[in-house]
Amino acid sequence: MKLGMPFDNLISTFLEVNSHLNLSAIRDFEWVQTKHVMDSLELMKIFPLADGLKVCDIGTGGWFPLLPLAMSYPQANFVGIDSTRKKVDAINGMIKELDIHNAKAIWTRIEDYQEQFDVITARAVGYIDKIFTRSYHLLKKGGHYVLYKQVSEEEKADLLELCKQWNLRLVDEHIYKLFPEDIERVIYIIKKN
Repeated sequence: MKLGMPFDNLISTFLEVNSHLNLSAIRDFEWVQTKHVMDSLELMKIFPLADGLKVCDIGTGGWFPLLPLAMSYPQANFVGIDSTRKKVDAINGMIKELDIHNAKAIWTRIEDYQEQFDVITARAVGYIDKIFTRSYHLLKKGGHYVLYKQVSEEEKADLLELCKQWNLRLVDEHIYKLFPEDIERVIYIIKKN
């Protein structure tokens, strides 16, 4: 599947920066498109982002889903947080180069940041208990976590238990594969009560 020019530019720029920073082991244009960009955009099938929403991508060092979502939802506002300065600098350079006006990256620890958001995304960042512990204060009441994970019955059971502890509710889960031989992936949509 071909995504088109804006995403081609994103992928080409990512591959150039990745050759210096080693953000991802994936170094092939088609695989970056499939495993990073298309994976990021899978959210659009189940949870479109409304205009004006404030979205925070935690642990955004690899730029996904931050940049594909920001490019797809120009009327929403995106902030990526990462504790590695060279990654944040690279993201902000890429945002400038690609002329993305609704996104920025901030160099800080998630625990130290204080702004609140309507949506928090996390893709391949860590186990769910650590995500909630570090970022719960960033999510507005009525806001949503969007967690990109690999399907695991054990982790889902932990998620349901943690939701009770954190006053959260699992409102949707979307299981998918990016290609026929792919692992089973899931996006959890979790609401803060």
